[in-house]
Amino acid sequence: MVAEGVEASTCRTKKNENYQVLLVEGSLELRKLSSPEYGPEKFPEKGPKADVTCVDITPDILIFGTARGNLHYYHLDETDALLSYEYCHCDGGIKRIWANPEGTRVLFEDDRKAVYLHNPFKDQAIPVPVQESSELESAMWDESNPSIFVLWRPGQIFVYLYAAVNIHSSEVTLLQSAVLPSDICPTGLNRGALTCQSDDGQETIILPTHTWATKTPHDQQQFKQRFEQMLSTLHLEEALADAVSLKSSQCWEMLVSKSLEHMNVEVAVKACQHSGNIKLLTSLRELEGLEDFLLLRGHILSLIGDFDAAEESFLKSSRPEAAVELRRDLEHWDQAIALAKEMQSPMEAEIAKKYALLLEKQGDYRQALSYYEEFLKTGNLDPQQRAFAQTGIARTSIRLGDIWKGKHLVTECGDSLVYRECAKILEGLNLHEDAAELYVLDGQLEKAIGMYLDMKNFSKALSLLKRVDSPKCYTNYARALEAERKLTEAAAAYVAAEDFESAVRLYLGPLRNPTAAFSIVRKARSMEGARLASRYCKNKGDYENAIEFLVLQKRTEEARELAQQQDKMDVYTERVADVASEEECSKLGKYYEAMGNYEKATAMFEKCGDVKHALKLYMSWGTPEAMEHAISMVGRQKDEGITGQLLDFLTSDLESSDKCSRNLFRLHMVIGNYEAATKAALLIAQKEQESGNYKIAHQQLLDLCRVLKKEKLHVPYELSKQLMLLHSYTLVKTLIRLGDHKSCARLLIRVAMHISNFPAHVVPILISTVIECHRSGLKRTAFEYATMLMRPEYRNQITSAYKRKIESIVRKPEKTEEEETLTPCPFCKLQIPETQLECPSCRNDLPFCIASGRHLTAEGLTCCPACKFPALLVEFTKLIEAGKTCPMCHEEVALDDIVEKPLTDI
Repeated sequence: MVAEGVEASTCRTKKNENYQVLLVEGSLELRKLSSPEYGPEKFPEKGPKADVTCVDITPDILIFGTARGNLHYYHLDETDALLSYEYCHCDGGIKRIWANPEGTRVLFEDDRKAVYLHNPFKDQAIPVPVQESSELESAMWDESNPSIFVLWRPGQIFVYLYAAVNIHSSEVTLLQSAVLPSDICPTGLNRGALTCQSDDGQETIILPTHTWATKTPHDQQQFKQRFEQMLSTLHLEEALADAVSLKSSQCWEMLVSKSLEHMNVEVAVKACQHSGNIKLLTSLRELEGLEDFLLLRGHILSLIGDFDAAEESFLKSSRPEAAVELRRDLEHWDQAIALAKEMQSPMEAEIAKKYALLLEKQGDYRQALSYYEEFLKTGNLDPQQRAFAQTGIARTSIRLGDIWKGKHLVTECGDSLVYRECAKILEGLNLHEDAAELYVLDGQLEKAIGMYLDMKNFSKALSLLKRVDSPKCYTNYARALEAERKLTEAAAAYVAAEDFESAVRLYLGPLRNPTAAFSIVRKARSMEGARLASRYCKNKGDYENAIEFLVLQKRTEEARELAQQQDKMDVYTERVADVASEEECSKLGKYYEAMGNYEKATAMFEKCGDVKHALKLYMSWGTPEAMEHAISMVGRQKDEGITGQLLDFLTSDLESSDKCSRNLFRLHMVIGNYEAATKAALLIAQKEQESGNYKIAHQQLLDLCRVLKKEKLHVPYELSKQLMLLHSYTLVKTLIRLGDHKSCARLLIRVAMHISNFPAHVVPILISTVIECHRSGLKRTAFEYATMLMRPEYRNQITSAYKRKIESIVRKPEKTEEEETLTPCPFCKLQIPETQLECPSCRNDLPFCIASGRHLTAEGLTCCPACKFPALLVEFTKLIEAGKTCPMCHEEVALDDIVEKPLTDI
């Protein structure tokens, strides 16, 4: 559409499809073309003098300007023209106007020849930059693009862009100017094509800003030219397509910048996607779909760094809190806190919190304290937030000198991190005692101990040392005490720190307590302590201890030389025995062999591994002590060669010496040859019995039985039988003391039946058997053994006290005898005499009761807790109540330890 300016002195007509408007003498006459019979409607209808200077009409809008500077918009409908909008231009009267086809944007020229673009929707008039060298001829709008218009003067044309939507404000930009032939007159503009009328007819000229509007580029340079042209005319979608072809980071940056400048988020997002600008893309994604113009503008301004303008836009938007968030995220705490207070924002507490931290970090403790206290006064704080505020108040109070308040708040918080922070602050202020207290609360006892030591507060340091296990702390404590000449306490602290060298140094030096020093060295096995001790002893002439401490240092050569010089080889040998090498032990063995000290020589030879030579010396030595040592050595070495050698030595003189039998028994025991040990034990017991040493024989057999049971080996019948006979004999005295003569008689009968095993006491045993049997009513048995005593070989040995009694029993025999009580066999349940130890039915050898000598039954059993030999529960309990010791092993037994056990356990 072409719009021509209309001057006031001229009669000018404008019309559209429905209306015709006539400007005459400062007034307008509007006629409806479809109703010519009706008169015209005049403008203005009333008011001051008519001063309309120019007019333009679009299909729906009537627009005119006045000499007073007013710009009027009338909406045209089928019935009437209604005033819709009025704008007052304050800089002068309006001379000419040019409206775009829709009437939504109007160019006007005032009487000062200044040109403006008016947008009625924004009530905004924007100056259009115009060169004033000559007067404008006309202006026209691009019919297809409401943002492009041109100004024309003869021979020259100017192309402008109106950006209604801009990040800062709407603006008019001169894109380019071009020279036109002076004889042509523009009549229309569409898509950058300027239609002109000349003397030669009509022609079309493409504006320099639209040269690529209808052409297709073929190379990168042409694509770049079109991209820049599309970008300048705000054809952003077309520019995006060209940028995709160009694949240039610079183009992407230009496109993103232009899109954001004109608030086209959609194109900016696409450009970021193609360019890989993920950071900006993430931010723009959050803006998609945002309808509030001012809010969107604020976010875009913040993205491009214009934070003041962003804040202003946010405050005018529907969400002014965004301004607070902006300043908060930028850490512009002064502005953030001011905005939050002004708007009474819920973010005020959070901002105060972060601002306080920043102020504290910057050293503005007083201001930080005020914000911490302000934050604490905020309502609805959770425990964590309250603790944060109290912690901040504590830190800043301490830094400002209010130590009591700070420590009080720290204690209330009870947080380890707070203790540590405030302790470091106090330490930095040289308030070591207060810092130490907080370190203790934090559990950093070692740190607190160090601070107390620096202050020489040894009592508090010691109280904390008892709660830690740190040699380093004890060492520091000891050094501090030593520096203060508290040497006794320092020495004890050095021992606790395991710094034995320092403790020994003090005891040998200023404390003059070598006994304590030697005790520490021996207990701790300290090399450095031993070095000090050995030097001290040599200086004092204490060579025995000097040798000991030299050996402890493994300086054996030096120790041996000192021992030889001072005739202290025995001391040296005793000290070196556990640590000496084989070579050293061999040297010592040869030394003692030469000196005739076979005991030490053999010990050294065994230690160095020369056991054959050691055994040779033992056998040469030949004493009972030597044989014991030899047997022990053989048991330790488990060497068949030396075992056979010693066995041959012991058996060679077996018949002539009881000691050889005992040694042979011990040898078989230590090498684990229990069968041979049993034979030797029986031989020893037999010889002891022949000598009348029944207790010794009993103990010999008992010990062997216990070893066999412990090794879970079978006890041979001969061994068990011999022990049973000896035990039956030794049990008689106990039963007589208890008044159980009947049981005594039965046991004596058992012994008398094997009287050949008791050759030293044949007659006394037979006499006791006759007396007890006669007393118990066993008259026939008493007569039989009385008759045996009348034999010539025994008769003269009967004592006078019993001779007449026994002769009477023989002269007047009584053949009556009470039958022995029957009890069941524990295996087959056959009723057999209670002292019979063989079952005629199952042929089993029956175990005997150690308390009564009777055979065991299947029930009512127990065993001695010490020796594990079985007994009848009732009989064993009765005997323990009377004598408190086991009749077999003679160990004390408590009644509470006697428990009934099944036969299978026994």
